[in-house]
Amino acid sequence: MTNGTDDMSQTIKEYLKDGLELACMYARGVPGGHLLEAVMVGGRVEHITGRVEGLTYRSLTYDVPCASLYEREIYETYGLSPIGNRDMRPLRYRTPWYHLPGVNAIPHNDMIGSGIFEIPVGPIHAGMIGPGHFRFSVAGEPILMMRTYLGYSRRGAEKLMETPASVDNTILTERVSGDNAVAHSLAYLQTVEQDAYVPERARYIRTILSELERIYNHLGTIGGVVSDAALPVAAARGNVLRENILRLNERICGHRQLRGILRIGGLSKDVSEAVLKDIEKEAMKVRFDTEELVDLIIRSPSFMDRVEIAGRLSYDDAVRLRTVGPVARASGVNRDVRKAHPYAAYDEVAADIPLCPSGDVYARLVVRKKEIIESVSIILQCINLIKDGQIRTEVRTKDGFFIGMTESPRGETIHCAHIEDGKITRYKIRDASFPNWPALECAVLGNIVPDFPIVNKSFDLSYSGNDL
Repeated sequence: MTNGTDDMSQTIKEYLKDGLELACMYARGVPGGHLLEAVMVGGRVEHITGRVEGLTYRSLTYDVPCASLYEREIYETYGLSPIGNRDMRPLRYRTPWYHLPGVNAIPHNDMIGSGIFEIPVGPIHAGMIGPGHFRFSVAGEPILMMRTYLGYSRRGAEKLMETPASVDNTILTERVSGDNAVAHSLAYLQTVEQDAYVPERARYIRTILSELERIYNHLGTIGGVVSDAALPVAAARGNVLRENILRLNERICGHRQLRGILRIGGLSKDVSEAVLKDIEKEAMKVRFDTEELVDLIIRSPSFMDRVEIAGRLSYDDAVRLRTVGPVARASGVNRDVRKAHPYAAYDEVAADIPLCPSGDVYARLVVRKKEIIESVSIILQCINLIKDGQIRTEVRTKDGFFIGMTESPRGETIHCAHIEDGKITRYKIRDASFPNWPALECAVLGNIVPDFPIVNKSFDLSYSGNDL
């Protein structure tokens, strides 16, 4: 805890020397002004607070480049200006009631010259995806610059979470990013369950659900990349594998995206032995089918021509932007919440963290394939270890600051809760996609415009998770 932003900056520098990284930063209003809140993670988790005097503070971007994204968000939300931040272009499209001077307009890219053209794309797209605006600066087909503008589907999700802490808000967190319902709900549950005991059976089932969510997301991404590379037969096979997992999800809890089963203190319903056997059988099948599918597609010269080298994100850029999840691991960055800060039953199972050094579309495909294999291994271990027992217990929530972290299919997901007098007064959600969007802007440079859909799909970023 610090007294001012200068002290906060100095504390962050010390933590950086100690191997910690800035994982999240946000502001909150308090009587008489504003506070900046920062979460540093590494071998441990640290929470830092600094008071802002007036409406300006010294930017942290000189020491922590990834802070730029958070500072832009803080400016657009609270009007606090970071002095020294050189990238203050609009982070999100703003509706009139959030308007600040100069924020609502989407600027042209700051690249001009003979033969350079700007291509605006979106925010409405041809597929069933969320709204996002992309502006490409191109010379012919090669991309020289791309800027992303999101926020079109902003819903006020964080504000909706400001309820009595005893109210079960999993119905909201499941919808922060619909295909990451388990990951977001587990992060939320950590903030309200705190140090409460969660029954062992519930912890194992939560872990199984997390890995099933990872599997169907990764299969969807693999199928999407293959489809954009014009291999419809292989794409159809990938979609069949994903559909099988979605149907399995429905047998488990009545919802294809695993909603409605997680609750404060455990689960809303148990999973029968018959269903656990179905999970075991389907998991083993999807493991071998996924390996067979990926082996099939990488034997296609036309496919490999589209994905090798394409959308390369270097290790240095991945570290500088502090990317997370398969995007980071495909660039050689070893970062996974399940290993660094275990939750649910992850401290009781063994798993490897797949890494790939090349950072291209192919690397992200390989990492996802290997993660599916590891997910199956985790599921089978949980099924072997799980025992009969209760699935839910009563939880008493305490006042204070609490953080929840999970490894969603897209990477590190963070929820922060400030609880005072039994009520959540500030809730912060940082979806895994938030720090990865700037990495997409780096990865597409030098690629041709027709390859953007493949690169974009290989990142598998969430619009709704970003547009809170």
